[in-house]
Amino acid sequence: MTFSIVARDPRTGMLGVGTSSKALATGAMVPYVRAGVGAIASQSFTNPYLGIDGLTLLEQGLTAARALEKLIDGDRGRELRQVAVVDGDGNTAAYTGSRCIDWAGAVEGGGYVCVGNIITGEEVVKAMASAFASSADQPLPERLLLALEAGQDAGGYRRGRQAAGLVVVDTQEYPVCDLRVDDHPDPLVELRRLYEVYEREMAPYVQGMPRRDDYTPYWDAVLQVRDAIESSLEEEAAAVKES
Repeated sequence: MTFSIVARDPRTGMLGVGTSSKALATGAMVPYVRAGVGAIASQSFTNPYLGIDGLTLLEQGLTAARALEKLIDGDRGRELRQVAVVDGDGNTAAYTGSRCIDWAGAVEGGGYVCVGNIITGEEVVKAMASAFASSADQPLPERLLLALEAGQDAGGYRRGRQAAGLVVVDTQEYPVCDLRVDDHPDPLVELRRLYEVYEREMAPYVQGMPRRDDYTPYWDAVLQVRDAIESSLEEEAAAVKES
């Protein structure tokens, strides 16, 4: 009941999922991403374990295709499932169950899969793929968002709009971008607004966050930010006293 894109950026190795649906909090249930391992979208009467177990299989060294094969073989509800996978090397795989509601299917490209069900037609996933492929010079979160917007413009989901999500990982275990719109009349417009705030306020901060092998990268810069915040708070307090 969703349209999504899973992708790996060949320039950076970043992995991510973008998703949109007429289902509450779809960004909480569809995307599964692990740095250096892969990205999975599990949707259409979602089985979360296809994402959870799929990442485990990819981490064990299975390719996207082999991992997906094992996942589907082990799911008695496979006829209702839709899954898209990209592994850490950029290999892709997709599955659409025979009882997914039309239109349902996928387009695979170099390091990405665009997938949807209960969408207006194949033109939705084709538009997503075109937008992603033609934006190779942009950061991965922007490319995923452009793909979602193109899919919506091409017709989107047949039942309406409600939620969207965007998750991207780089080299660390935590995401560098994790944005959700859980309930909104125009979720992709709101997701775009949040992403623009993220670029201004969060993206610069993420660059200096702790890493597994170094908890204090760019420590001097972090201290400068800390001191600037403290100074601004002192100025605000002084202004309140004077007023």
